[in-house]
Amino acid sequence: MDDLLRGRSEQLRNFVLEAPLERSSIFAFVDRQARVLKAGARVLDVGAGDAPYRELFVGQEYLTLDHDDTEHAGNVDLHGSADSIPAGAGEFDVVVCTQVLEHVPEPLTALREFHRVLVPGGLLLATVPFVWEEHELPHDYFRYTRPGIEHLLRRAEYAEWEVQPRTDCFTTLAQLAHNCAWIAGSAPDGLDPARRRAREALEQLSESLVALAPLDIDKRLPLGYTVRAVAGMP
Repeated sequence: MDDLLRGRSEQLRNFVLEAPLERSSIFAFVDRQARVLKAGARVLDVGAGDAPYRELFVGQEYLTLDHDDTEHAGNVDLHGSADSIPAGAGEFDVVVCTQVLEHVPEPLTALREFHRVLVPGGLLLATVPFVWEEHELPHDYFRYTRPGIEHLLRRAEYAEWEVQPRTDCFTTLAQLAHNCAWIAGSAPDGLDPARRRAREALEQLSESLVALAPLDIDKRLPLGYTVRAVAGMP
């Protein structure tokens, strides 16, 4: 992890380390893709929030988009939603969309909107979840399989794409054990001491499972997928 984040800002390091099993694979994907973009490429980060990945695009023209009622609204460049972007056709070379499409009620519409604002041959760089608990309710609508996201990309008329698992099954189980340790809650039912013991056991289990990560070859139970898709002709 230290090698992955070496030289990065404290803000970005803290963001990734808040949920390292989940966010390290997302960071690694975005970082790897950002490094090979042409200088001056026009990049739109959809649903960017506090824009934790901004510093990865210092050589590009980087803009953020989020909706008006987000707590980050004052810090974004464009106000809108993933399915209604206030930009003209072909205005961007790259659209970045990390862990957002599960919160969009009509993801096909959003993918078509990304395609619209991309130049022909432009890139969509996205990550989507496959395994995670409900969150940011009530706006949590989908989880994505590889065939599912590929089906949507095909219908949105992207010319080509690559969809890859972000983690192995043991890292997925480790993350779920960690999540379960903290989402079970508490109640005045006399069982909180048992819940604390369960939390400790789950955290220990999580650490043990991470060590098994190299054993998974097929990666059929990842936390989610990375998406690199090329926009076709309009």
